[in-house]
Amino acid sequence: MNFSKLKKTGGFTIMETVLVLGIFSIATTAAMGIFIQSQRLQRQVSNLQRVMSDARYVLEVVAREVRLGSIDYDFYQSYNLNEPQEILAILDQDSNIERFKKETVEGRDAIQVCLGDGCGSESWADITTANLSVERLSFFISPPDASDNQQSLVTIVLETKNLVGESRAYNFQTTVSSRSYQR
Repeated sequence: MNFSKLKKTGGFTIMETVLVLGIFSIATTAAMGIFIQSQRLQRQVSNLQRVMSDARYVLEVVAREVRLGSIDYDFYQSYNLNEPQEILAILDQDSNIERFKKETVEGRDAIQVCLGDGCGSESWADITTANLSVERLSFFISPPDASDNQQSLVTIVLETKNLVGESRAYNFQTTVSSRSYQR
């Protein structure tokens, strides 16, 4: 058997094998870095979507009550409605009292609602999720007087902060008109 012919015709040299392994290692390391970065970005986007969804839900709950009810101007007799309000007082379709406010609950600020006449400390229910903190909640009510011949508008300004993952503040604002128009 002629071994000199076998040597020349088959396989790779050690140098070629080491070079290919080095290139493969560099490519694998780069691919893993890209994969880890994309997972981190996906987690951040998921947290942002959750915060946005939770805040939009809270805004829609308040906006729906404003649309279907009317502003309780009797509640605001001692308030200056030309300034932003911390409590929103509404009368629903059946003239039941509803109140919305920001309150500290379990170490975080949340939006609470009270239904009915007795709005004592036990009557308020939290409508925000546990992973959301409300940094600011303001209600701008227009017109400032019920005797004005205008439809009621409420501008809701909401600033929230994510308590899970990246702690960042997000601002929301909407203006809602009441469908109940009385002269």
